Amino acid sequence: MTDPSKTALILIEYVNDWLSPTGGIYPAFQDREQVNTAIANSMLILEEARRRGMHVIHASLKFEPTFKVLGEAKYGLRKMMHDYGSFLGEQADFFPGFEPAAGEHVVRERAGGSSVFVGTTLDGYLRNNGIFDIYLAGFSLRQCVESSMRNAHDLGYHTNVIYDASAGYTRKQQNDFVSEIAPFYANAITAQEFVAKA
Repeated sequence: MTDPSKTALILIEYVNDWLSPTGGIYPAFQDREQVNTAIANSMLILEEARRRGMHVIHASLKFEPTFKVLGEAKYGLRKMMHDYGSFLGEQADFFPGFEPAAGEHVVRERAGGSSVFVGTTLDGYLRNNGIFDIYLAGFSLRQCVESSMRNAHDLGYHTNVIYDASAGYTRKQQNDFVSEIAPFYANAITAQEFVAKA
């Protein structure tokens, strides 16, 4: 087992916009069972990571109502977030149970990029602390989690994605990720496999 002080659990967008029934992005999930399972498994892995003494990193977004940081945003996720009014005010607050604890690193700097590595302090934080074994989980699986996984692979990290502590919009997205995408960039593991590594 790798030294826990040299490993990190990176939780991506555990905020009200995704996980609260009042969240603006919440209705995008077509498979509620998958989301509920992901939330329960995420609680499990967060508790285990803290118990081990791993670095826990919370990556999210929070915008001003003008969305100036997104620029003109003609297409893609930057345009969608502007059009839907995502990650504003209380919607960008951490979902209950996933609030950062004292000393846990929070990444909120990305300007609409889907990867949590782009334009943030994350890569510097990991390298400055000698961390190359990372575990990713969050929302949504085929957008920000997958983009972060690909980026982490190219940056040289030993990357694991805890896919059942993450959720795609549909079950097919999750299945396709595990069978067709993840094997090229990371280990796709379950929450139980993560806990069993202790």
